[in-house]
Amino acid sequence: FLKFTLRPSSSTGEGPHTSQRKRRSKTDNMETETFDAITQIQAYFREAARTFETTIHDLHESKGHHPSQDNKNQISKEQKDFVKDRAERIFRLMKEADLLLGSLPTQFDSEEKQLHQIRKLEEENREAGRKLKEATKLAEEWQRKVSSRIQLVAKEAAVLRNPTI
Repeated sequence: FLKFTLRPSSSTGEGPHTSQRKRRSKTDNMETETFDAITQIQAYFREAARTFETTIHDLHESKGHHPSQDNKNQISKEQKDFVKDRAERIFRLMKEADLLLGSLPTQFDSEEKQLHQIRKLEEENREAGRKLKEATKLAEEWQRKVSSRIQLVAKEAAVLRNPTI
């Protein structure tokens, strides 16, 4: 069974910027693990619902599992095994989902803290966008310089091969 453990790791006593990055990284990792766990829980519930639905459908259709001729109220061993197998599968899925639910944080940040985090992430995103624009401009500038240099070298090479140009 899969189980996520969401607990922060201990500090190593490094510099203030390193610890801030590590703290942010720990928070990001914890959030990622939480989202991963939620996604897995959703998958377990979808699978359990699908199994339950197909079991009901298969039982309704009988799939060749008819009560014995001697006793119309008694189901066959094959049908009992079929129901038992499906029930065990559903209970296993629910147990795994329960384990994942137990690994989720017991308390989420307040709405105010979440909004603060969103604003902070938006600011980081704007800063990353600004840096990307700067890097793009610098790359374009270097591309022009390199292209210019290549054209100059090509002309010089052409002149050296054929001095009459």
